Amino acid sequence: MLVYIKRSTTIMFATLAALLMGVAARGQETEKIFAQKLVDGALAKHKDVIILAMHVTPPGKTDNVIIASNIGRIGKKADEDDMRVIETGKPNLEVNKKGDHFEVELVIQDQSGKTIGAMGVVFMYKAGDDKAALQKKAEELRDEMRKQIPSIEKLFEPVKS
Repeated sequence: MLVYIKRSTTIMFATLAALLMGVAARGQETEKIFAQKLVDGALAKHKDVIILAMHVTPPGKTDNVIIASNIGRIGKKADEDDMRVIETGKPNLEVNKKGDHFEVELVIQDQSGKTIGAMGVVFMYKAGDDKAALQKKAEELRDEMRKQIPSIEKLFEPVKS
């Protein structure tokens, strides 16, 4: 599907890929869930975060999955590291194999302090970077989100983008 937009004498093409990236055709708004709105807002505010993903078990389901992220993979089942963070409440901190990313995985809680999942926060990294400072940034981001989550159900409410 191609949409033609005339600007001066130039004709520009908006492809299906642009539509999939959230560019609305003919003024239409796209819907997403509240969790994705939180992720998008956090990424806009925290420019040093390169990947952000929320792992939550949807109400009425048994599998913990990615429900919001900036890398897709929505519905991907949680791995062992994700589940360990949720079960123990202890963060998982690791440098990737290439040595250029530092991942902080933290438990997510709602406003009442109830654990509702895990959040993966990834930063660019090089040897010698302050891992404790990156962990602290991830915790601050997580805490900002917590203030906006009254319940797990809220994460799944549709919102207009």
